[in-house]
Amino acid sequence: MTTNRAIKNQTFDFRTILFLDLIIMVFMLLSGKPEVTLLSFFVAVIVLIAGRQYYILIRYAITFGVLYFYYYAVTHMQIPILRAPIFFIIGIIAFIIQRIIPFMMLGSAIKEQKNLSEITTALEKCRLPKGIILSIAVMFRHFTSLKEDFFTIVEAMKLKGIDLSWKGIIFHPLKMLEYLLVPMLFRSLHTAEEFSCAALVKGIENTNCRSAYFDVKIRKKDILFSVITIIAFILSLTINFLR
Repeated sequence: MTTNRAIKNQTFDFRTILFLDLIIMVFMLLSGKPEVTLLSFFVAVIVLIAGRQYYILIRYAITFGVLYFYYYAVTHMQIPILRAPIFFIIGIIAFIIQRIIPFMMLGSAIKEQKNLSEITTALEKCRLPKGIILSIAVMFRHFTSLKEDFFTIVEAMKLKGIDLSWKGIIFHPLKMLEYLLVPMLFRSLHTAEEFSCAALVKGIENTNCRSAYFDVKIRKKDILFSVITIIAFILSLTINFLR
């Protein structure tokens, strides 16, 4: 219990992680330079280290490193075999994925470090309308069930004899999307109804001030890390403009 509380004190506030998400998104839209991508990755690394999520960090680091090196090799190294159009297309896909990875890392941090009560309490302290808070809470709660729903649908497709090999996906992509998306949408509607009922039972419509079990507040390290992150991104853009 003491260890879990110590880890909680070391992690960043939920609002800080959301703010970092917003900052990374803004600067990635402003610049496609590798400095911005690397800085975004290292910001997400620090958030995962704060929560002691070393196993998840290693997986993301290996994936990011491989994609970053491949894209660098395609765009900068004069290797004849990599000049083929197919490798260049794969390089573009690697570029897109490596820019998504920091957001996935921060999402993993929220999933592992924060529970729904902490998220709800943090959003209430932002003075957001209850409708928005409920929507965000349902969204975060639904993420955990998406993986289970996906594998359930895949198993059902196998029982129906649907070809799930690479050949079937390549030659019949629209059918694959239909077989996956339609059940996922119906399942999402059913899950949303269940979450809404559960929220009503827990008194989400109560207008009185709710008490919180968790000590949710922005600490000095949250402010300091946010300021350092903004300064680092501004400097990375300034360096690019001066080149």
